[in-house]
Amino acid sequence: MTDGTSTPVRAFFAIFPDEAARGELVDVAPDESDEVRVSDMAEWHVTLRFLGQVHSDVIPRVINAATDALARVAPFDVRLGPMTALGTGAKVLFVPVEGADDAARVLDSALGEDVEPRDGPYRGHLTLARARGRGRLSSSLSGRPVSLTFRATEIALVASRLEPERAVHQVMGRFALGGSRSA
Repeated sequence: MTDGTSTPVRAFFAIFPDEAARGELVDVAPDESDEVRVSDMAEWHVTLRFLGQVHSDVIPRVINAATDALARVAPFDVRLGPMTALGTGAKVLFVPVEGADDAARVLDSALGEDVEPRDGPYRGHLTLARARGRGRLSSSLSGRPVSLTFRATEIALVASRLEPERAVHQVMGRFALGGSRSA
């Protein structure tokens, strides 16, 4: 794996919805308040594979494995809905996602021993908001209808740095589906 001398990076693979899908999600996202912290619309994503802390010397192997594996995955439709839901003790508002399971399995197989194994089955979702502090989200946020589809044409490798109020994301690489690595 690593000799432990490199810097760890908190990372994940994700699909970002297109602009039209984000525009539709705005209609079901709650308003920011003292109780609700809405995720930044530009960072709304579907996590395919959370990697956790990965040492920086392992990242090139992760990138090579993802490049090879995702070149064999054709673009696919990602479906969000049918409605919003609350999770993690009513602390997270999310939209269930279908259609990304095969890409998640391909990544799991490709990454092998370079990262920790997935800690359960893949459950596609897009997080819209979180409760602030120790509070819980209102049950009225759950059950808002959502029905939208967007086309996934690339997967991003994202570094995530936890700040006191939110996670800050930086795209480390983009991988075109059915083709070679993007920028």
